[in-house]
Amino acid sequence: MAVFALIRVPVANAADAAASINVLAMKNGGVVLVHTSQYDKEFPVNAVIDSSLENYWASGKPSPGGWYPQSFVIEMDQVYALEKLVIDNRETDERDYPGVSARKVRFHVSTVSSREGWKPLLETEALQFDRKEIRLPKPVEARWLKVEVMSNFGHAQFVEINELEAYGKPVGDKPPLRDPSGVYQTNYQLLMLKVDGDDVTGCYEMDKGYVYGKTNGRVFDIKWVEHKGEESGTALLVLSSGGFLNGLWYEDGVMKGPWFGNKLPDAASIDCDPVSAAMGVGFNASTLVDHGFDSSH
Repeated sequence: MAVFALIRVPVANAADAAASINVLAMKNGGVVLVHTSQYDKEFPVNAVIDSSLENYWASGKPSPGGWYPQSFVIEMDQVYALEKLVIDNRETDERDYPGVSARKVRFHVSTVSSREGWKPLLETEALQFDRKEIRLPKPVEARWLKVEVMSNFGHAQFVEINELEAYGKPVGDKPPLRDPSGVYQTNYQLLMLKVDGDDVTGCYEMDKGYVYGKTNGRVFDIKWVEHKGEESGTALLVLSSGGFLNGLWYEDGVMKGPWFGNKLPDAASIDCDPVSAAMGVGFNASTLVDHGFDSSH
């Protein structure tokens, strides 16, 4: 997961280059804030913005009141004038569960907040086991996108989406980032992150794990190590404007599930520190001092 890799592509101008970026993707600062359901950690809602066709979102089991609409809200790193939306169903479970692909999908946008200022954008039919691109008649400004899945192609219980994408040009400057350093209450107990420039180190209470990697203050491309160095993997996490950290973790290159949590007040404490955690999983002192992050130990 190379969040910060620079790829040079010939483009007509900077505006065209910006419009070619999927602004919903986690690696570009997109983050899911809320969602109605997901089947389990193997089919998380974060999969719709992970830029991979290998993973996809599946709805949870229907409630007594039914299971439509399924919805989720995605925050982008700033306001964009959106020009194109994409609903990709190419790698859902259609072969084994015919009709499970999302069909009718409704979009709302907001530039106010994730809870207010919603304006209807469009309603469209996705394609069964295929990819649909929707070009907007004119650019529409948005920082928050609400997606509502209203139906599928006939499966009686579940609905799935492979990927959601949005393309457009940035409007104005990016808003200031909140301080990412601190303690987060996550689904894997407490996590501490310490940011110094574009470097991040940290630790988490569960299994006395150590994390390290790179960040731009919003997107965290990190590695995790635990159990005295015997287990390791990666994670891609995004910090929302409200202090909600959300993303996915991987082991042996395979997505294992979501990793998410809220930032706690600055006075919050944690039963670990990055240096001790790093030493506990096999990093030597010189590696920690020079921030070389040599995972060969």
